[in-house]
Amino acid sequence: MVMMLEAIPAEKLLATLEREHWTGRKGYSVRGMWSGLVAGLWHKCRSIADVVRLLKRNREVRLVCGFSKDHMPGEDALRRFVKKLVKHEDLVEECFCGLVERLRQLLAGFGSKLAVDSTEIEAYANGHRKTPADPDARWGAKSKGGGSKESAGEGSESRGKGKKRDLHWWFGYKLHLAVDVVYELPASFVLTPANKSDTEQMAPLLKKAVGDKAGAKLEALIGDKGYDSQDNCRLVYEGYGALPIIPIRERADMQLPDICNAKGTPTCVAGLEMVYWGRDGKYLKYRCPAVVGKAKCPATSPCTASGYGYVLKLSIADDPRRHPPLPRETKKWARLYRLRTSVERVNSRLKEQLGLDRITLRGQAKVTLTAVLSLVVMLGAAVSMAERHRLKELRMLAA
Repeated sequence: MVMMLEAIPAEKLLATLEREHWTGRKGYSVRGMWSGLVAGLWHKCRSIADVVRLLKRNREVRLVCGFSKDHMPGEDALRRFVKKLVKHEDLVEECFCGLVERLRQLLAGFGSKLAVDSTEIEAYANGHRKTPADPDARWGAKSKGGGSKESAGEGSESRGKGKKRDLHWWFGYKLHLAVDVVYELPASFVLTPANKSDTEQMAPLLKKAVGDKAGAKLEALIGDKGYDSQDNCRLVYEGYGALPIIPIRERADMQLPDICNAKGTPTCVAGLEMVYWGRDGKYLKYRCPAVVGKAKCPATSPCTASGYGYVLKLSIADDPRRHPPLPRETKKWARLYRLRTSVERVNSRLKEQLGLDRITLRGQAKVTLTAVLSLVVMLGAAVSMAERHRLKELRMLAA
């Protein structure tokens, strides 16, 4: 825990807080209060009361935080300190960004391949009440079998109007993450009410994760069908020069019969799926499936006199969603898409090991603070291991 605390670049935040009035009547140390909250996450405390109990029973934690058994903060003092942290949320997020930049320096290729996804955070309130205790929380829904996410209405009344019964509903928020798929560590985050669409959050996630940072090079962006849109695919391809690895929604009203199949593979005049034959600059090259031995042509006469067969070139820029720079029928696309599970493992660690599965604070500002503190603890532990070249322990969160 000590190495993790030392790795977090919190000096600017702590200096700002120290210039303000002391927290609590007994004048508790700002650094001690900060260390206590971080130690609480490290030791899987679920509430402020749990943090106080941890300080009372664990002598080592008290010593690290600089408290004695007779002089340590109570719940009220810690809650006031949390309110001050909420006012300086931008400085807390700077700690997260500083850790991400440190990982870019320590880990080769960190941030070059990112996966995006969201996870639900249930509010500490009953969403069925007419006036819920958490006014910022909203109802959200997603299919039980995974896949694309769906947003709910603005209040609990919309839940009863849902026509689909195979949905998982929750009242609260969404934590949207961009995660490095190789090291399985977060690179950026956005927290929204649960009714916000995943599709709209890709742009802010990429801006935070890549932006204009020197040395930051994005090679591939991996997401599920919830991120499938023309704007997102064009942003990844044209804005960042990367490969959008996003499945296309294979809905009946979005098909182009006699032009291409549901995945975007073009079809020839005989109705056969053409064979991808590589990329030629900004164009995708496809060949006749009969000539390359992939299918038997049903036509009575060949469509071209050339022995090379019919060739089709498609401009990627015309429709990067349907015809992405790396076609969905390739083995490389499938291999990259399998890396998407890395973000699910990060979500699992945040919930099971850092307490995001049961928050006890209300309001989007406080929930955001809880989320960013959990991410800071995760990255602080990773940086401390990376600085000591213990790469096999990057993802360990053991108290």
